[in-house]
Amino acid sequence: MSQSTRISFIIVVSLGWIACLPEDPRHQGVPDAHQQVAAQARRTAAPQSIDPTLLSTRDFREAPMLEHQVQDGTLPPVSERLPDHPLVIAPVEEIGVYGGTLRRALTGDIVQTPGPSKTLNENLMGYERPLPKSIEYNLAEKYWFEDDGRVGIFKLRKGLRWSDGAPFTVDDILFWYHDMTLNDDARANPLFPMIWLVEGQPIEMEKVADLTLRVRSHKPLGRLLNLFCTDVIAYPKHVIAKIHPKYNPNATYESLRDSTTRAQILYNPKFPTLSAWRPVEWTRGQRIVYERNPYYHKIDTAGNQLPYADRLVFNIIQDTQVLLLKFMNGEIDFLGRYAQIDMFPTLKTEEHKGKFRVYLGTPVPVSVLWMNWDTPKLALRRAFRNKQVRIAMSHAINREEIGEILYHGLLKPASFGFAPASPFFSEQASQKYVDFDPELSRKLLHDAGYVDRNGDGIRELHDGSPFALTLDVIPGMGVDVCQLVAEQWLAIGIKVNLFVALRDITAAKWTEGKSDIRWWWSMPEDALVKRQIFGIVGPNQPEWHREAATEGPDWLHEVTRLIEDSGVTVDTARVRQNMERIRDILSEETPSLIPGFAYHAWGASTRLGNVPEESTTSDPYRGWGRPVFHEQIFVRDATTGVP
Repeated sequence: MSQSTRISFIIVVSLGWIACLPEDPRHQGVPDAHQQVAAQARRTAAPQSIDPTLLSTRDFREAPMLEHQVQDGTLPPVSERLPDHPLVIAPVEEIGVYGGTLRRALTGDIVQTPGPSKTLNENLMGYERPLPKSIEYNLAEKYWFEDDGRVGIFKLRKGLRWSDGAPFTVDDILFWYHDMTLNDDARANPLFPMIWLVEGQPIEMEKVADLTLRVRSHKPLGRLLNLFCTDVIAYPKHVIAKIHPKYNPNATYESLRDSTTRAQILYNPKFPTLSAWRPVEWTRGQRIVYERNPYYHKIDTAGNQLPYADRLVFNIIQDTQVLLLKFMNGEIDFLGRYAQIDMFPTLKTEEHKGKFRVYLGTPVPVSVLWMNWDTPKLALRRAFRNKQVRIAMSHAINREEIGEILYHGLLKPASFGFAPASPFFSEQASQKYVDFDPELSRKLLHDAGYVDRNGDGIRELHDGSPFALTLDVIPGMGVDVCQLVAEQWLAIGIKVNLFVALRDITAAKWTEGKSDIRWWWSMPEDALVKRQIFGIVGPNQPEWHREAATEGPDWLHEVTRLIEDSGVTVDTARVRQNMERIRDILSEETPSLIPGFAYHAWGASTRLGNVPEESTTSDPYRGWGRPVFHEQIFVRDATTGVP
């Protein structure tokens, strides 16, 4: 089978699988946590379920490095360290072996905290891995709704502990929420995170008992399970309270903020964690070393405490090409977070040497061309708000050409809207205005009154100025895409000037509303996981139409109403109906443009076992890091694991 044929086969099979997703997996009932085994059990050679005797006798096994600490009295036995009901995980392929080091890389430490955060984070609930087809229990072992969904009750696993052995309770959640998030002086970010607001009012959290959390709002908490799959949900109160002015009169808020930055919480060994590995060394600008957490709450189906690997190390490698070389040389184990599509030919060429395998993640929207509906150029603003113009610009994009030249056949042409990883995805909706038809584009522009009156090949806007726009893009893959799109739009009489600048510069320009069109590498899967991208759910939102509250079209107000309604109901059928309507509106109106959905090519060392075949890079589901499921990956010959 040729490579192009193989890739086509992969695309057909993948999209067929997506079409068979359950009715509404993201909101299905969660199985009883005591019996829960990860969905990977259906595809693994490991035991499908754990022997109940292991749970009743608590005859668990642990890593040799922890056994030694138990023997010398510095750690209690594993049966005492695990919660009453550990979370049981069926490994992806097989029961692993203990030992060794998983070696990763970051292009920076302070500015690249999302890499470790998405890999290590644990929350009350969690998206199924490797693909987010459902929501599963994690730190919580039970939940239910009351008062028509306005109240959510979450029961924590009894016996959960921080990595230093201190009990994890609801107090740690409330400390994070009340003392560090709601408290304007303690919060590093001046803006309160909007995900915890319902109609502008913060969600309420309160303690029912040490292990029982009550969450309430004046409206049904339809988004609550998703929120409890995201980032931080607790801080170790027994540690941070010592430097918090509320609990220590000698402390200052300035010092508190400096000491609890995202990097400090993630990398500083003085802060315990609930993750599979705890930080033990941070050499700034060089590397971050994590060592297994002896109190981690997960076991495999043979009763072995996870993780399998003793250590997780992030080396700081600023140049992605150097990172690529080190991966191919076997010096690091993963090329995932920084894998770029232009690396694919090199990876496939070198794969036969046997040091690594190349994997293809679930396709995601790529190279999003975000139109600024409020660009300072009023005549251009008027054009962007004209549906005929947007359709014309979409039909002028030669998606097949972009896919072959830049994505090595790993791009499926598609239009703006929901993505394949979403349970609300529609193949039909994704193909709206996708056909390459420059003649139709010219006709649509002509009918909308955008013509070339002076014969210079560039149409005029309604104020007589040239139909010209500036496309902001950061160096790298985006430039190549934008150059091709610029040529294709020029062919229909629209001139594009590329503004190539670093991310911080283009992001600031976009935030200030000064852009015409901004290139970005991806976008969220649907309007349920990233409401602010698609609706008027807050001040100056969505970012592509900051004046939408007063100037937005009727369809955008309808989308907003449906988004808000989905956030205040626990009726899954109603959510699905809303999301499908939003999907169809967005595909019809195409407020911005994409060339299509691209497979994410990434790699893992062949010295590792239990590497998932499937993955997604979607940010709402914790990016590439969480789906790779590090805690159940093992080093095949752990005796050669690099310390």
